[in-house]
Amino acid sequence: MKKTKDDSIVWANKRMNGILSRPNCLMRWKELIYQHHIYKLCTGNSFIRAAMPDVFSTAEKWRYCDNYWVLPSDKTIVEPVYGNIPLFGIAQTEDIIRSYRLEYGWNGSLEIPPYQIWHDRDGSAEFYSGAMFLKSKSRLASQNKPMSNLIAVYEARNVIYVKRGGLGFIVSKKTDATGSIALTDDEKEQLLKQNFEKYGVRKGQVPYGISDADIDFVRTNLSIAELQPFEETLADAINIAGAYGIPAVLVPRKDQSTFSNQATAEKSVYCSTVIPMAKQFCKDFTAFLGLEGGGYYLDCDFSDVDCLQEGLKESEDVKTNINKRCREQFSCGLITLNDWRAQIGESMIENPLFDKLKFDMSDEELDKVNRVFNTKSGDEKDGRENQKPSVQDKGK
Repeated sequence: MKKTKDDSIVWANKRMNGILSRPNCLMRWKELIYQHHIYKLCTGNSFIRAAMPDVFSTAEKWRYCDNYWVLPSDKTIVEPVYGNIPLFGIAQTEDIIRSYRLEYGWNGSLEIPPYQIWHDRDGSAEFYSGAMFLKSKSRLASQNKPMSNLIAVYEARNVIYVKRGGLGFIVSKKTDATGSIALTDDEKEQLLKQNFEKYGVRKGQVPYGISDADIDFVRTNLSIAELQPFEETLADAINIAGAYGIPAVLVPRKDQSTFSNQATAEKSVYCSTVIPMAKQFCKDFTAFLGLEGGGYYLDCDFSDVDCLQEGLKESEDVKTNINKRCREQFSCGLITLNDWRAQIGESMIENPLFDKLKFDMSDEELDKVNRVFNTKSGDEKDGRENQKPSVQDKGK
């Protein structure tokens, strides 16, 4: 939580500290964030409810509401207002949405007023009436074929491991003038007894067997290597990852191979996908809580992510170069101190001194600036040229 005025972090706000540690009686803040994004990325929609009395409506929910829940998006329906609604016209939320209906758990159906719900979509809203009204389709809808392929592969894997049946048959190779001769019941029983008692990999067993009967083995099943059900799963996984902005080099592989550009790809995912998504969540949730009315906003910090450390160093180098350039421009009278602050991303200071070019400053103002910079030169006017000496010369 930060102040809008100067972007400083607010540590001692008791109400927001409570929300950011335990938003409801059953979960921590981390769990709420996890649920929100899982529902949004998997189903295309996430609904966060501020649980408040129905008669108590306020924009600044953070001051009066202590309970925030992520609703099951597949069980939540947006109910339109009865009759003709001013869709695509001049309207407020309550002119279009009558309520949000939750069909879940022991309550059967729960009607929730619109002001208590923040509906976060992952795509465009559907405007046709029905269960999908104002809801978005999931990204996985475009990945129907790769998902179907993966499901089929894992079903085949289960069949191989669980329902593979016997490995094969032991058959007799004995023959006479009339043809093949089958094994007798005694020979079969003796073979099975020797197989379970003497042959194997356990202690006291040998990995091969010796039989008096003329026999052969006929396989009846296929091995996993022969079926090859997993060859195309990487391609399917790459397609699904691409829908979420994850490059192919970051998709796990069975050989655990890595690429020379993997670190660059990971950094790119944070910068182009993860961080913008987190920033947008903070911005939208700030508006839902009404924090802006109190002069606050929510922000996120990724300074502990290893792959971004090099980027932070580059950012600091850039800021140093910008400061050096702005200092030269200010000294030449080209920009003001507020112009300087704007270029390094700092807020404007409401002080007449910060809106003046250097040549428009008085001697006293120049003296203040030079004391801060400590960059006086011999040909630089510092405001002391007309200062009288402390001891007057009483000589001739």
